[in-house]
Amino acid sequence: MEIKIIKRIEPSELVEKIRNVPLIQKAQDGSEIKVYEKARISIRELHPSEVNPTTFYLLRPQLKLQKDLRECLMKKHGIDLLHLEGALEIVNEQGELWTLTPPIVEVTPRDVKYCAREGEIEYNDTARIQIPIINDGAHRVFTAIQAGETFHGVYITGADERFPFYAHPNEWSRIKIFDAMPTTKQEKKFYSRDDCYALYRNFDVLGCGKPRTLGT
Repeated sequence: MEIKIIKRIEPSELVEKIRNVPLIQKAQDGSEIKVYEKARISIRELHPSEVNPTTFYLLRPQLKLQKDLRECLMKKHGIDLLHLEGALEIVNEQGELWTLTPPIVEVTPRDVKYCAREGEIEYNDTARIQIPIINDGAHRVFTAIQAGETFHGVYITGADERFPFYAHPNEWSRIKIFDAMPTTKQEKKFYSRDDCYALYRNFDVLGCGKPRTLGT
């Protein structure tokens, strides 16, 4: 396996790139909607227990890819995939270019109702709380869980609340591992609305589309 590093992207440059990530949907005038334009964005060390997945599934081939990529970068470049300070532009043996960022964690507001446990007082009220969810990079965070380690993540607060994240958070215990992507929405996420993909954050503009393989 050969991975060539084309460019190291500094944290400040990565933050500015993320500010320009648009939604899939456009504004009425056709312009891009940038939900992170005025957000607070930092790179920080996190424990997997501090963040919540929004997916019900992970793919076994992608988990292997993350493991192999981490081993390759550590062995040949001395870079730990779980503790990136910024981003990397890399290319594999097939010439596929890939921008590798830390997992992206977005703190999203949710209106919740408390379910009283045994001995607790019941309240028929709701509260708006801020929940850190994994927006992008669930396979990487799961790799950290398997390794018993923390990870560096892009941590975003103050995103435009008019365009909330398109799926609700859930718990790690609900996640199942498949060889191929599930076919129904119910198997994928707690989608928040029928037109959920309009609220999708288009990280493809960063070049985060993953190569199928890393080479041999």
